[in-house]
Amino acid sequence: MRKYFTLLFVLLTFLYVGCNKEENPSGNNTNNTDIPADPTGIVVPATTLNNLLPTASFAKTSGNPNRIQLNLTGMVIPGTNTAINLVANQNFFLTEDNIVQGVKLTKVSTGSKLAADVVFTVDNSGSMGEEADSIAASIVKFAKALEASGLDVKFACVGYYGYINGAINFTTAAKLEEFLNRSYGTSRTEQFGGPDSAKLVAAAQNFHKNHGYYDENGVVGVLFADSVFTWRTNINAQRVIINFTDESTQPSNLYEWSTDWMCKKLQGKATVHTVWSGGNDTANAYNWQTLYNERPWDMSKCTGGVVTLIPYNAQGLDLSKLPITGALTASYKVEFVTTNPNVPHTVVITVKETQADGKQTYTNVTY
Repeated sequence: MRKYFTLLFVLLTFLYVGCNKEENPSGNNTNNTDIPADPTGIVVPATTLNNLLPTASFAKTSGNPNRIQLNLTGMVIPGTNTAINLVANQNFFLTEDNIVQGVKLTKVSTGSKLAADVVFTVDNSGSMGEEADSIAASIVKFAKALEASGLDVKFACVGYYGYINGAINFTTAAKLEEFLNRSYGTSRTEQFGGPDSAKLVAAAQNFHKNHGYYDENGVVGVLFADSVFTWRTNINAQRVIINFTDESTQPSNLYEWSTDWMCKKLQGKATVHTVWSGGNDTANAYNWQTLYNERPWDMSKCTGGVVTLIPYNAQGLDLSKLPITGALTASYKVEFVTTNPNVPHTVVITVKETQADGKQTYTNVTY
């Protein structure tokens, strides 16, 4: 009889230790059976076009730490600007430590809210005077449309012309509208608003301390937003920045204000979209030169954003009809079950379509 109980104990121990990851090996009493098991025989296809850059934020599920959630920014096919509908292990693949994961994909909708923090960085130099009012009106319309789209979204704004000369921290579409409508023209994005305006003024004054600057530089606005604003990390909000300008990015030979530096800081962390009103001759509009006159849309290329060309006066601009909206409203919640929520992993996200593909690698990522 004693041998019998000993054998039974060993058998039960084996079954417990050998539980697959869907049964949550951390010991939490949770149910992840809605997430498919890891597939077998799946080979992640190689990317050849590399004109997409998947961008996501990671978080553990409350009360179920083995269930990992990704807030994946939506993607559009370049050229056609068609939003990509993702299907797990058909055109969307996720590996954790080289193992293809079974994943559950949930597209954003009014019944499935995803969080997004959206920042508008606006060049308010004199040359933007012709389009400033149209841009402000379109930002407000766009913000209201996103609030109604099913996203849990907050908005912020940065005005720049050399120095950061205006900002409002994350708020609602209505409060953003108040901020932009205090004045007209390029003055709309000047000065600081919101309950923490004094802190923003101090942050702007210190932001350029011991550093040079030169005229219009969207990188300055993006880096200010990244380092100063109160991004929502507690709810795994995706980070989206939309830069409006008609000028080249001008770092004045200072690497810390260059596109390359911004790309290294933000890649995989935020998506930067570009709205360009500097003319259609993008190839020859400027004497493009690294660290002096850099292409502003390169901020989008390195972060997976989209680029939109608009008229010099932004006449008829409607952001809600542009690829930016398609990308945001095509966002997904991606869920899978990790082997261990308490150690770093290498996660690779691959998207493979006929007309577009790309991948993003996150090394030493912790959930």
